[in-house]
Amino acid sequence: MEQISKNSDAFKLMKNYIKTNQYKDITVTDDLEVLKIASKFNLNIDLLFYVENEYHEETKDLLDSLIKLSNKTYVISESLYNQIKLKENHVGIIAAIKIPEYNFDDFKDKSFIVVLDKLEIPGNIGTIYRTLDSINCDGVFLVDPISKIYNEKITSSSRGSNLTIPSISDSYENIMNYLIDNDYDIYLGEPTLGKSYQEYDYNGKIAIVVGNERFGINPDWYNHKHKKVFIPMEGNHNSLNVSIAASIICYEAYMKRKSFK
Repeated sequence: MEQISKNSDAFKLMKNYIKTNQYKDITVTDDLEVLKIASKFNLNIDLLFYVENEYHEETKDLLDSLIKLSNKTYVISESLYNQIKLKENHVGIIAAIKIPEYNFDDFKDKSFIVVLDKLEIPGNIGTIYRTLDSINCDGVFLVDPISKIYNEKITSSSRGSNLTIPSISDSYENIMNYLIDNDYDIYLGEPTLGKSYQEYDYNGKIAIVVGNERFGINPDWYNHKHKKVFIPMEGNHNSLNVSIAASIICYEAYMKRKSFK
């Protein structure tokens, strides 16, 4: 395998993948768990670097698998790797992974959607994805997202779930129109209004909407048919972190939907 220098086009490209927002279909990771996801789901890798180390047998097998999935693979020195590493406890493998692309036609048979309305903190988005992976959610719609799905912090905090759960990033108007046209019951996450999250059955085609960490959801959601859902709270605050709130509501929906099967 060819070894590259800091002046190579491949090294410059990887640095650009990491440091710019020009590439809407690429996310970069050196997180071992995410690399395992890439291997398990046969995700397309545009660019792969690795340091020649004495890897454990399992890691060797993983590397072999990633090389087969990669369009371009290069050996890199440890000192050069340290210039682009994302994690301190990496294994010496870094990959630029292609984000799987979906359109609304791919959601025709999907009945459990979660809508993230203009969320901006990557850790929150990633945590929600990780929860949704555990409940086998059908898909995610990102409304006018401030933090994009290819953000490496989302990839890391979701443990790669943003690469495996079908997702669409689009405007509020397009997503709202799709949900209405396809007869989804829309549940709006609210601090206090509506019914407690435990009072709904969440049966049928549903879309659970959670909003921006500071400003909540787009007010126009209320101009369309919807159901308000809140989480009862005691204490001095009237709302939870959006990732916690989303996890509570979505797990409740998951358990209720299971009871209908």
